[in-house]
Amino acid sequence: MIPLEPLSLETKIFFLSAVEFGARLFQGPGGPDGENWLELVLHGPAELANLLPDHRPAAPDDDPDFAIPALLARLTERDEASGEQILEREFTRLFAANGESAAAPQTASDSAMPPGGLAGRLARDLETLTALLAKGWLAKEPDRIAQAGTMCRDALAPCLAALHGRLATTDRTGVYAAAVAMLLSVVRGIGRAV
Repeated sequence: MIPLEPLSLETKIFFLSAVEFGARLFQGPGGPDGENWLELVLHGPAELANLLPDHRPAAPDDDPDFAIPALLARLTERDEASGEQILEREFTRLFAANGESAAAPQTASDSAMPPGGLAGRLARDLETLTALLAKGWLAKEPDRIAQAGTMCRDALAPCLAALHGRLATTDRTGVYAAAVAMLLSVVRGIGRAV
């Protein structure tokens, strides 16, 4: 798919930052960012809001703010004293390290899901997408951009849409459902743009 107009540098930076946020979010509190994970969850969306490009999608079904305001609203309505512990517990409940949870999409490949379950798989997929976009845009490797677009359209968008549907009824905080909605909007935006 050939984009109708080239993406601005600010749009590329926003897309890269949003996908990297998603990868780090799904690594969870026990991931490599361990101590900084909660800070990422609480402050990352505000940083993404500051990175929103001036020229955003104009297609009828595009969310011009990539669902970031809804995520920010969910985060700001949390009680600060107990909210941090609740976010960590809810992540563990929704994305249990043993692979299955109330939110995990049920597919034939779930039985072969790697350690870390759905969250681990999404983190790895989003890291791969970040690498593809960075190599494509920064190292000027157009075949990587094509791979990123295909990955967004064929793999990530359907997975995130299914996950969002499940989290809408199982996420007690609403934060993870809103984060997945934001990531879905970003992934769809990338899929249309590249």
